[in-house]
Amino acid sequence: MSPRTVLHHLGSLVYFAQFKRTKSGTPFSEIKHSADTAALFAETACNFIQRLVNNTEDWCIITTPRRRHADGFHFATAVCERIADTLGIPFYADAVQCINRNRLDPDFHLLRPIAERRVIIYDDIITTGTTLTATAELLSDRDFVLNLIGINNR
Repeated sequence: MSPRTVLHHLGSLVYFAQFKRTKSGTPFSEIKHSADTAALFAETACNFIQRLVNNTEDWCIITTPRRRHADGFHFATAVCERIADTLGIPFYADAVQCINRNRLDPDFHLLRPIAERRVIIYDDIITTGTTLTATAELLSDRDFVLNLIGINNR
């Protein structure tokens, strides 16, 4: 895998994807269970964020809600923990929860207050964009929301 960060539009929402889906190579299931791959994704994200953002003061990072794989290793959480440590910003683990199991019309809620005015939303993979859109809507009152995706599967 070689990183190539690309800007994408999803309606009025803008997101950056680090990697693109390919027909050959490492399967998603293998990627999402590898701490080494999580470290690679985090390093790629940190390099991108540091080039994009001059000052990480008043920034934090969250993941989109866990909608599957609630137990065990969680790839997006592992990536965010490394990003937060490297950049010295807070990581709000499990800050957003999905109340229902409807994949096309999820009901998301913010579980804790987030003090920072600038938020990085990280999702490991985007397919329809519903999760990212719903999470970003919860944070529409922020000064800036940076949507960062590991793998673009759209």
